[in-house]
Amino acid sequence: MGQRLLLVDSDRSFLKEHQVSLEAAFDLEVASSPEGVVSRLEEGDFAAALICVEVADNKGYALCSTLRRHPFLGGLKIALISAKATEEEYRRHRSLKGRADLYLNKPIAPSALVAALSPLVPGRAVDPDNPLGDLMDTELGEDWLDGMKGAMEAPSSRPVPESVPVPPAPPFLAPEPARAVETRATAPTDTPRARLLEAQIDALREELRTKELRLREAESEVQKRTSSVTLNLDEAAAAKREAQALKARLAETEAALTARDRELADHKEKGHVLQLNLAGLEVAMRAQERDLAELGDRLRQAEAELGASQASLREAEARIQTLHERLQERQEEITRLTAEASGLRQRLDETTVQHDGERLELMNGLDQKDAQLARLTETLAEQREASAVLEREKQAAYGQLSEHRDRLRNLDTLLQELQEQLRRGSDLARG
Repeated sequence: MGQRLLLVDSDRSFLKEHQVSLEAAFDLEVASSPEGVVSRLEEGDFAAALICVEVADNKGYALCSTLRRHPFLGGLKIALISAKATEEEYRRHRSLKGRADLYLNKPIAPSALVAALSPLVPGRAVDPDNPLGDLMDTELGEDWLDGMKGAMEAPSSRPVPESVPVPPAPPFLAPEPARAVETRATAPTDTPRARLLEAQIDALREELRTKELRLREAESEVQKRTSSVTLNLDEAAAAKREAQALKARLAETEAALTARDRELADHKEKGHVLQLNLAGLEVAMRAQERDLAELGDRLRQAEAELGASQASLREAEARIQTLHERLQERQEEITRLTAEASGLRQRLDETTVQHDGERLELMNGLDQKDAQLARLTETLAEQREASAVLEREKQAAYGQLSEHRDRLRNLDTLLQELQEQLRRGSDLARG
């Protein structure tokens, strides 16, 4: 099992409030984005990772799932913290395979956060000669000192969050149970093992008292330094008022220098913020470039599909035009044959009325005419059938044309959406 804690969060206010407490309790490293976290965890000796759900546009859940699927990070403990997640959202995530070991909510007190992470991460080793380590020269402030005092109090007086397990109190602060005292008092003292245990217990007590005294001395030293800083500030204010009373120009110069110092500090802070923003923008730019490349591929694919659809549409229109011409020719031929049949019938009727007496003699000719009429009728039926076939082909062609037009409209809509996304991506890239 590892010994270190990796915090993945880009919330500067959260880091400002909790980083000192976390560094005092654990061996801490901070990452402002999910990029490179997996390789960092592979290379380092990490016991747990505290991941903010909202980091890098809500990629905390995805990072948690990636770490859970990693074959070499099976023993890594994962804690999720969020300023927006609800209990229902956490409950759904607990039912997944990529769930975390601990779920926290912002805002959270520094002491409560340290207490919640203590079961997951081994505590930082404390040097008896320097309990505060590298924090001795750091201006911690009264809030941090109050948090440290609250973290070192007994479990009965420490605030316990509802959804966070509370670790056991440090051994040098926990009161000794009365039952253990009674057992030790009544245990036989004439055995070597009991005497050895009592000697070890006395040595441990003495060592714990020494460490507690050193810790209290360190707290007193921090309080003295805080009081000294406050006293120095009061003296500086009095000297400034006296200088203003003695020489107005010197006061103006000092005020200008102070303003310049503040401006320089503001510029340094702004520079640091700009560096962080630049790093975030570079990450966003890389993501936008990938998105733009994907959009360009999709746009080229849509243009190719649009060109193929337009070619198919032109071919369908040419076929429809040819079918129209053939249908018009068939209709003209049907009209001509119908007129000829009408003329023949009319001539037959006139011949029958005028030459009723010659009917027997003309029977053979009439049979020939009837046969010719039958052939014409058969031809007319064939032409009508051919016309019906052409009409069906025409309807099918109209259906294909309507389908191609619908696909063309869909492709035009998709092309407009892709162009709009491409324009937005370009605006974001330029911004």
